[in-house]
Order: sequence, then structure tokens, then C-alpha cells
Amino acid sequence: MKQYFIYVLIAIIAFAGACEQEADQFTTESSAKLRFSADSVNFDTLFTSVGSVTKRFWVYNDLENAVDISTVKLRNSQSSFSIILNGQSQSTFENVPILGRDSIQVLVTVNIDPKNQNLPFLVDDYLDFTTNGNLQFVNLVAWGQDAHFIEKSVLTCNQVWTNERPYVLLDSVFVEQGCKLIINSGTRIYANVNTSIVIAGTLEASGTFNERILITNSRLDKNYINAPGQWGGILFAETSTNNFINCTDIRNAVNGIWLGTPDNDIDPDLILSNSKIENMSGIGLAAFTSDLYAYNTLVNNCGQFAVANLAGGNYKYEHCTFANFSFDFFRNEPAVVFSDNLPISDTEILTDALSVEMTNSIIWGSLENEVLLSNAGGQIFDLVFTNNIFKTSDPSIQTVSNIINEDPKFINPKNYEYRLDTLSTAKDAGITLSITEDLEGNLRDAMPDIGAYERVEQ
Repeated sequence: MKQYFIYVLIAIIAFAGACEQEADQFTTESSAKLRFSADSVNFDTLFTSVGSVTKRFWVYNDLENAVDISTVKLRNSQSSFSIILNGQSQSTFENVPILGRDSIQVLVTVNIDPKNQNLPFLVDDYLDFTTNGNLQFVNLVAWGQDAHFIEKSVLTCNQVWTNERPYVLLDSVFVEQGCKLIINSGTRIYANVNTSIVIAGTLEASGTFNERILITNSRLDKNYINAPGQWGGILFAETSTNNFINCTDIRNAVNGIWLGTPDNDIDPDLILSNSKIENMSGIGLAAFTSDLYAYNTLVNNCGQFAVANLAGGNYKYEHCTFANFSFDFFRNEPAVVFSDNLPISDTEILTDALSVEMTNSIIWGSLENEVLLSNAGGQIFDLVFTNNIFKTSDPSIQTVSNIINEDPKFINPKNYEYRLDTLSTAKDAGITLSITEDLEGNLRDAMPDIGAYERVEQ
């Protein structure tokens, strides 16, 4: 019996040695072919002169024997793509081995040269693999986009940004007091991390329903499309006046709009209309002792408050939707806070009179109470709420004309779809105002819906 086990052990060792030898032995068969984890490597649109993220794919040898890839080569000698294989970055590799039943990983990046054209352009190449005379390839594809690259600067007075090419903010920009930045309809602005637009003068962002303005982060690959906190946001300094933002989408910042413009009048320091503010890691719309008029505006998916009016001020909201859910992060702050005070230290509190007029608007979210009122500053606290939908446990808000804790039934908030479902309590529940269109330019009827969107029956 002892001899039997010895024979078995010898057989196992011999078999393992044979398998190992076979895996190390290179085949020269012309039928030997590789298998790839992807037929093509596709990059999202990239700004010229700015490198891409690294993408990767695997090359498999499904044979028992090893194979020798005689060449791995970019087909275009002036390729925009770069290849990293076995820790080396080259355009051509020779005699790359893959053991039997094994694989190698290939890393791909792309850096696109400017072409001085407005429209996106295709950049592609092929990565060729030659094995025992067999040619196989993986397609490499990217889209390039020329852009205006704006470095850290004080912008020239009364500068105009147009829609021919995007603007990429490499660092923060500043509009001086008495100067104006005009952003034309259809303009796209992409901001790097830690970058802000600081307005001490005036901002005029004049989008239209058909050509909206977009202000968002500069990373365009899929993992960053809806990622909050990727740039600083728009900050209005104390001297800023006469600001206007229409049909503009502000996305993926720390704070979308930060309005700190105290003065002695009640004229709006900012008029915000037909706009969206979403995916903020902090506050969507923050205002401190300021004057603001907003209508047909959606603020959603913010890590802290969707809207915060602090230390007093004068605020008017008509046909707005402020909604905060916890799809992407945990939160414990209500969607909206109205306060006549703001603690700035253990011993100091900023206070001022607060006036809020809200009509035909929705405040909703995933918490039990989405509205916080604070008059701890002891100032005038004047709130007028008419024909709104609130999610709240505060009995002081439950006035006759408002709808309390009845779900407005958004179509799909997780996918940023805040239009109204057919059975929404917001349908036909508003009062007639001078706002004849909704956030998307749809006409409001004689019985307008509450919120930023008018339900359009199909």
C-alpha cells in the first residue's frame, strides 16, 4: 500500500510538471489567436491639451501553450494615444509573452492636440497585436474638443463669453466691482477642482429655453457626470449688484450660488429664473442678508441645504421646486431653512430682519421635516406662504392655502426627473401669477400647477 501512494505522488508531480512545461512552451501554430476583454476602448469627450483618465483592458491567452506576441503596436505613428504595458510606455512593443491560460493588462491614455475648430472631432487609432502571423486589433476612440482655457485671473471689464467653444476654468476667476461678465445663451463652462467664479461686479447669464447655459465640473468621464463637490461654485461678493441668471444649469459644485450682498434696499441683488442647481456637496442656494427673486427654479440633491436664507434678507420665490433626497449621501439637514440669524462664533451672531414670500412652490424630500424656521435673532420675521406644498412637522406652517405632507409625486427624483406625475397633488393647485411659462418653456394654463414644472399631458 505504501508503494501505491508513492506511485500516485510521483504521477501527480509528473503531471503538474508536464502542465507547467506545456504552459511555458511557446506554440508556433498559425491558428493561435488572442482574446480581448473589449473590442474597443472608448473615451468620453476630452478637452484638447488635457490628458485623459487611464483606461485598461485585458489580453487573454486561452491556449494551453504560451504565445509570443511578436509586436504590439499603435497603427498611427503620430497617435494621440499612449500605451503602457509591463510598466513601460511605448508606441511599439516586441516579443511580449503570455503563458498558457494567462493574461496581460494594457493601459491606455490619450492627449489630444488642438485643431482650432469649434465642433467636437473624432480621434481614433488601432492597437495591433501580431501573433504567429495573425493580426488582431483593438480600436481606440476618443472625441476631442477645443476650448478657451481661462487661468486664474481678474477678468477684463465687460467681458463676453460666447457659445462657439466651451470655457475651461483652470483656476478661480474674479469680476471686479463696476465690471460685468456676460454669458451668452448656449455657453458651456467647465471648472477645475477648487475653482470658483467670484462676482464683485455683475453677472448676466442670459440662457434661453432652447440654448441653456451649463456651468459644471471639467471632468467629463462617466464616473464624474453626477458627482457633487467638484468645483467651488458661484460666489457673489458684497459689492455685487444687478445680477441676472436665466435658463442656466449649475451642477456638481460645493455650493451652487453663494449670495452675500447686504445693502439698504430691497431690490433683488440676483434674479434667478428658469434654472437648475443640483448635485452640491454643500448648499444649493445660500443667501446671507441679501435680496433675491427666484422663479421657475429647481434646486435638488444637495448634501446640506437645498436653500438657506440666513441672517435676514428679502426673498421672493414663485413656482420653485426645492427637493432633497438621500440617494447619494447621508444628510440630516432639512431641504430649506429660513432664519433671521447666523452664529459666526461662540459669542457673535449676525441678525437682521427676514422677509420671505413664497408662492406656488414645493419643498420636499426624504426627511420628516424639510422646512426649518428660526427667529432666534429676535428680528422682524415676516413669512408669507401661499399655495405651496410643504413636507413639515412644524404646526406654524400649516396655513389654510398650503398643502402639507401630501406627496407631490415627482416622476423619478433619483434620475433628476422632477416633473409631475399624473396623480400629483400639485396639479392645478396654484394661483395665477404673471409667470406664463414653466422651467422648460411650457405654457402654464389658467389653473397652474405648483412647482417649477407645469404638467404637460401627452
